[in-house]
Amino acid sequence: MISQLKPRERIFVTVGGIALVLALLYLAVLMPYRGALTRLDKQIAARDRQLQDVKSLRTQYLAMQQQILMVEMRVKNSQDFSALTFIENLVERTAGRENLVSMRPQSPVAQSEFTLDSVEVKLEKLTLKQVLELLWGVEAASTPMQVKNLYLKQRFDDHSLLDASMTITALRRSV
Repeated sequence: MISQLKPRERIFVTVGGIALVLALLYLAVLMPYRGALTRLDKQIAARDRQLQDVKSLRTQYLAMQQQILMVEMRVKNSQDFSALTFIENLVERTAGRENLVSMRPQSPVAQSEFTLDSVEVKLEKLTLKQVLELLWGVEAASTPMQVKNLYLKQRFDDHSLLDASMTITALRRSV
């Protein structure tokens, strides 16, 4: 059949056949190969991001483990700790007893082996330095303590002084 074609037609058929084979190779082999490479590159990038996330989570986990160990060490010595007495002494040292309006202990909340003691404290005529010293004293306590709520209000008679209302919680082991 090809032998009956003229030389010019044979060239066209041969070139057409080669073009068809090349097109089939491109469409059947090269395009899927490129698509697979692109897809694999995207998967590698996604896995790399996941690996970075896992490393970040591991770092956070280890930091939290350290924090838990530190808190547990601080909690061990807190069985005979009285949050009310500690806060009262702290207020006397930092703000003075004359600025203390009220201290109201709230009912303790027991959670498994721990108890949260809360004390609501209201102070007036404080400088910003006294407020910061009070907050630092709570933060640096030997037992885990935290200021849960803090409300500061500028005094109307002297704008350099503040009135403070806060709730301080202390964590201790239940007996």
